Amino acid sequence: MMVRILLINARADTHYDAERHRIAAGAVSSGTEVVVRSLVGVGVPGTAFLPATSLFMNQLLAAVQQGEQDGFDAVVIACCSDPGLEDAKDLVSIPVTAPMEAAVATARGLGRLGVIAPRIESGEGENLPQDANWIRRLVHRYGGESAFAGVWSARAGHPSADETQRLLEHDPAGLRAAVRSEMSDSIAGPAGAAAETAWREADATVLFFACTLWGGLLGPVRDRVPVPVLDPLETPVRYAELLARSARRDGASAPA
Repeated sequence: MMVRILLINARADTHYDAERHRIAAGAVSSGTEVVVRSLVGVGVPGTAFLPATSLFMNQLLAAVQQGEQDGFDAVVIACCSDPGLEDAKDLVSIPVTAPMEAAVATARGLGRLGVIAPRIESGEGENLPQDANWIRRLVHRYGGESAFAGVWSARAGHPSADETQRLLEHDPAGLRAAVRSEMSDSIAGPAGAAAETAWREADATVLFFACTLWGGLLGPVRDRVPVPVLDPLETPVRYAELLARSARRDGASAPA
């Protein structure tokens, strides 16, 4: 039976949706459908990266509820800070997950988890942490400390405020290309170096890149280190698929 997973992009743009669908759909089985939705037309302002929490949380939770009403079997919140995840789980009866939760759960079977976190300067109306303590808090919340090798920050560029505003207004596809270029450069430089350090010096046996904008860009890292590298889009949809299929089997076997 077909499993349907809703992947929610927690920003007010659709310019990443086709790419995210390609990455996510390629990570699951042929019997699973992935649908990507963004927070467009619901009052969330346009930003290059994640908006401030106060600007999108209600809309995000409403999108999760709508996903259940529309018959999806599981929902993925596609942001590595796992915004609203605990509240979303309480709102619906289907599985809801997000990248960091999925990474911690997946890494338990692979050894010691090393996390590479982006260090990106926040623009106006954005909510980009300037340290990596949010990673540590989430690893603690998900019970992953016993197999946690640590977190390494890696710089990634951000278009200037003026350039971001210009591109948002006149060339959103150009803004997407600029952001992806900066994230790709980070993989070739500081993020890739951080991954190698985590493996060589901290005995990390599995690595997770904690920004969905790194999704689909991790080939150079996989060529560089001999340990599993978890993609921030592939990992949560695979975990969501497992949860959805497990929930269906449990429901089918429950007594009437």
